[in-house]
Amino acid sequence: MDKMFDILTGDRKTLEKSYLKLYGKRDNSREIKNMKRDRMKKYVISGALFAVLLAVAVIYELIISGSDIHMTGEREISINRPAESESALKIPMNLKAFRGGDEAYNRNVTIVVRPEEMDVDITQESPEEESPANAVETQIGRLIKTINKSSSDSKIILPSELDGGIKLIWAEKRNSRVPMLLAGALIMAFIIYQSRFSRIKKMEESARESIIRELPEFINRLILLLNAGLVLTSAFTRITECCEADGKEVKSYFYSQLSHVSRSMRETNSSFVYGFKEFAGRSGVREFMRVANIVSDNVDKGAELAYKLQGESELLWLTKKKRAEEKGRLAETKLTLPLVILLLVLIMVTIAPALMEM
Repeated sequence: MDKMFDILTGDRKTLEKSYLKLYGKRDNSREIKNMKRDRMKKYVISGALFAVLLAVAVIYELIISGSDIHMTGEREISINRPAESESALKIPMNLKAFRGGDEAYNRNVTIVVRPEEMDVDITQESPEEESPANAVETQIGRLIKTINKSSSDSKIILPSELDGGIKLIWAEKRNSRVPMLLAGALIMAFIIYQSRFSRIKKMEESARESIIRELPEFINRLILLLNAGLVLTSAFTRITECCEADGKEVKSYFYSQLSHVSRSMRETNSSFVYGFKEFAGRSGVREFMRVANIVSDNVDKGAELAYKLQGESELLWLTKKKRAEEKGRLAETKLTLPLVILLLVLIMVTIAPALMEM
């Protein structure tokens, strides 16, 4: 049972690897448990919804759908004639005819029962020489025409036998909604299953976007403080303290992880370079990893480090500008369809008066 739960809601080991990549070595069991519980809730809610719809469909088919059709004998079927204020009944049925034990006719027919009396011409010329199969079809065609001829009775009886010993078997064709609902339930379950890692993937994408967006600003601040005479660790601590005061630690993934590196550096006396490179390696962002390598190689070279970071900062701002331009072009593309729809609406509003006058 636990294995099935793990499969449906997402493999725990895969989620642990993703959280380790995002937040490093910390206890992520609570977040994983909540994520798996939320995923299971979607299964339960969807299952309950489809169960209710399935029950309603079955009740409708058993009670409402067959309320106008009744068995009057072993094979005879009666249909209630609608009242004069009601609309005609159209009942799809399957009709089989047997002559001497052999099946001579098998067709889908539609029985139309109208509330009013119809003057139906049931005369039909028969050819002098007619095959047995055609003769059966002729009799059945004449029978279908006569079903609604008289309105004197409140019920229409579908006979079980024709002239010549032809046995008839009537069966109502019901368009069941149950298969469609079951197919919908399976499709919904498959969609939920396929999206079991969607939340963690969104978190990873959001983290990557946060790093790419805020890394150039961080580098500029670091360069400014290094040029002001601060050593690297002091400059880094000053930046994280300002971010914590501004609330960026809560709003931004990038600065929250930098604050985590700063706290680890203060509490465990760990190396700033190690924590910074470890964060860059977990992120998988090429630009960030390049900056971390520059800092690691020039940690004791204040002026030279600032100079190299300045060149990297210019490259990062240029990359950020290009990404902004790409997003702008993508937004223009997404607006094309609404503009086309608006244009069609304007055209229809313009030509509608002329069409109405024609």
